[in-house]
Amino acid sequence: MILLADFYKIAVSTAFLLLYLFPLCFSPALAQPVNYAEPILRSIEPVTDDHPVITEPSRQANKMAPLQGGAKYDGPIETSGALLTGRAGKAPTRTYKAWLEDAHPQFVLSANTISADRLVVITDRYDQAERTLKTLGLPCKTMEKRELDSYDLSQAQVLVIDCGPKNLSYQAGMKIREFVCNGGYLITTDWMLDRLDQKIFPGYIAWNGAMNTQKLYDAVIVGKHPVLFRHAVTRANWKMDIHCHLIRVINKELVKVLAVSPTLAKDDPDGQGVLAVVFPFEKGYVMHMTAHFDRSQSASGDQIDDPAPVIGIGLRQAIAINFVVAGLSGTKL
Repeated sequence: MILLADFYKIAVSTAFLLLYLFPLCFSPALAQPVNYAEPILRSIEPVTDDHPVITEPSRQANKMAPLQGGAKYDGPIETSGALLTGRAGKAPTRTYKAWLEDAHPQFVLSANTISADRLVVITDRYDQAERTLKTLGLPCKTMEKRELDSYDLSQAQVLVIDCGPKNLSYQAGMKIREFVCNGGYLITTDWMLDRLDQKIFPGYIAWNGAMNTQKLYDAVIVGKHPVLFRHAVTRANWKMDIHCHLIRVINKELVKVLAVSPTLAKDDPDGQGVLAVVFPFEKGYVMHMTAHFDRSQSASGDQIDDPAPVIGIGLRQAIAINFVVAGLSGTKL
């Protein structure tokens, strides 16, 4: 009987203990939600030749995606200024396609199967990026600026805005901003600097009010970039139409300068001579170039005014195409 009484006391004590602990363990009021930190975008900072772009190994979201063809780094080809003749040349379709095959062999295998609505070009008078893209064999959707107001960009990965006198509506500008916020890759050229970029991405880059005075400039790439300098060259000529709008970098921490011109710096009140930049915005990226994506406004047939040594196409084109391929491949910059 004594043993049975002891057992009863132990059972009652255990039951009360469980009734006390149950609310502490399973009460919804005490259960705290898991805090998922927002992805931290890595700053794209100008670097010198002795300091390669560094990724942050502790954060998986910031790691560089694998380069095309499995290469670890296929950086720019070292070129001497003595090779810059300043003469126009020929760049037929086979030259562009050969460059793409050398730079992105894995991407080329499925390039012609890309849905056109993944690569959208907003056309205008002074630049014809769509011509270069079609020469490369990349399917793209083209439309005028006014058509963007009612177009659904949900399937697009890369958006190219041609330079020209036509303005985009406020609605189109907000749609472009949302596209980049959601992870899209935007490339703009020349006059779109002040007509679009500085309006919808304030505080990054802006027009400094100056314009170029000649049509051909020397160009030098800045630092290293494993993605955008892939199969590019270190020095080349850079074709510009007269009255290009010169870039002022406002956010020097996030805006990465890709190429500069010592000669253009003499026309630049800031003394920088910036030719091309790229910066992250929310989940996406924006690239802007002084000059155009296509051969040039005056070029006809296979003519190109600024063929780069070794690669045959323009340096400005190589950088821009690398940006397009990165966007279509989902490669982080």
